[in-house]
Amino acid sequence: MLRPDRYSSQKAADRDGGAGSDRGSGPRDGSSGRRVLVFFPTYNEAGNVERLIREIRHYLPGASILVVDDASPDGTGAILDRLATELSDLEIVHRPGKLGLGSAHKLAMLRARDEGFDALVTMDADFSHHPRYLPEMLSMLESADFVTGSRYTGGGKSDQVLSRTLISRTANLFAKAALGLPLEENTTMFRGFTAELLRRLDFDALQSEGYSFAVESLNLVAHATDKLAEFPIHFENRTSGASKISRKEILRAVLTIERLGVQRLLGKSGVPRTAPRAAVACVVCGGTYHAEVYPARDDSAGMSASDISPYSCATHSSRTHGQILKCLRCGLVFMRPKLSSDALVGEYQDAVDPVYLEHIQARETTFRENLRAVQKYIRRSDRVLEVGSYCGAFLRVAKDAGFDVTGLEPSAWAAEASRSVTDAPVVCGTLDDLPPDLRAFDVVVAWDVLEHFADPVAELRKIAALLPEGGTLLFSTLMIDNWFPKLAGRYWPWLMDMHLFYFTEETIRNVLRETGFELVDEGKYTHVVTLEYLLGKLGTLGVPLAEAAAKTVEGRPFARAEIPFRFGDIKYFVCRKVDTAPRSAARPILEKPLSASAR
Repeated sequence: MLRPDRYSSQKAADRDGGAGSDRGSGPRDGSSGRRVLVFFPTYNEAGNVERLIREIRHYLPGASILVVDDASPDGTGAILDRLATELSDLEIVHRPGKLGLGSAHKLAMLRARDEGFDALVTMDADFSHHPRYLPEMLSMLESADFVTGSRYTGGGKSDQVLSRTLISRTANLFAKAALGLPLEENTTMFRGFTAELLRRLDFDALQSEGYSFAVESLNLVAHATDKLAEFPIHFENRTSGASKISRKEILRAVLTIERLGVQRLLGKSGVPRTAPRAAVACVVCGGTYHAEVYPARDDSAGMSASDISPYSCATHSSRTHGQILKCLRCGLVFMRPKLSSDALVGEYQDAVDPVYLEHIQARETTFRENLRAVQKYIRRSDRVLEVGSYCGAFLRVAKDAGFDVTGLEPSAWAAEASRSVTDAPVVCGTLDDLPPDLRAFDVVVAWDVLEHFADPVAELRKIAALLPEGGTLLFSTLMIDNWFPKLAGRYWPWLMDMHLFYFTEETIRNVLRETGFELVDEGKYTHVVTLEYLLGKLGTLGVPLAEAAAKTVEGRPFARAEIPFRFGDIKYFVCRKVDTAPRSAARPILEKPLSASAR
């Protein structure tokens, strides 16, 4: 570790009037001709952002500035947009909600790495890290890979109240002891990185999204380089706004340190797990910077030759899936696609699924339960289209309830199988294949379909085109922010090749807004399965004794006993079409490269 000795630190303090002084009045750019990116995230910082940006430009006039705002309700975003029109080399990323401090920092780190910057400086927006320290940080980055401003090294000080100081100091000492970190300051985000260091970091190894990202990212840095340094700063209390750190975030930070400490004891920390991959654009916002939620899983070698297609609805082939990513700009969770859109449609067109037909009674029970929950939003006179009607279970239930319903199904086998279940008409194909006389409906239903589309935003726009103003969309989909997937982790049973998207409360609303729909109602979707099917599914997931139990109940009368599930990880949504105007195409995460004028 590189660290300035007590003499050089004290000399700097004497020269600049102490750790809490203004360190001179004129601008001093310590970048030495390097391309520097200064980043800070914002949430309700309307009282600070303009002064902070102008101070940064004062002390580092040649630097570019990146700000990520998480939909601040206090007008921070509008202030930032105004400043971006006045000032060059200032870029603003607006996110649709609070997606986490850590995810914002990861976005900036990836941005600095990929856009050819020589150095990245990160800081808070509340003036606890004053811009007067920026030249010194940049100067130290000439000999170190990583530099942090420190309250706890010699000459540093903090204005925090005693209780906050005790919490902070304890967290820093705990992190240092548990992880073997060489610095005194481990939790601040006032940091400098060289481009060489950023290129060596395995960003997929970072799991934290909140304040615990500070410790986890520093732990990653410490495994990538021993050229770390810190210098004393005066950590000042914010002059405007309120602190956002909560007790929950403090607990998460403690748990993160414990997790990393266990990994250290097991010798598993600091080892890159993934190779660089080509960028993939988010279908909602166009962003190309993503965080890994789960690595790809391929257990196909252990699957029997009789396993059915992973693109069949009753598949037990859920051991495999691609890399699961989370967009750092809008929060959408999706699987890195294995297939092109055309190839994916081809898989569904060729799907054959006799297991589904064997258990179709449970499917019909599923649809009766959910139709009962949303039936008040459908009139007897409405023309209803079900997208993804598969073997006709919902078509039969809806027709029996007296509704005028038509099915749309890409699988030729499933469309043919519908004829043995119901006499409701079925079009074999996709939304693009609907004939001209079937392009106007009052209600569109899409049960468990949205997560299968290669581009759900584009498909929802096609659905909107079929509906009149005020028309109704009913659908269900997977919700990854529910308690069950959080508890199950990478063993959540809905992680599989056929599921390309996993929504949160925030992202599903964002998608609906983008496609011209207003949310009217929502609730837990009821999923009914037979005991036999459930045990087979659990066996596929590796649950102990499940396979043996499945063989025991096979052929017995109670094997077809129906078991309902309403965990909330699948939800139904009732939406109304409110906007007939065409939406603009998704824009990239930033409309122009930072420091374009310097290239």
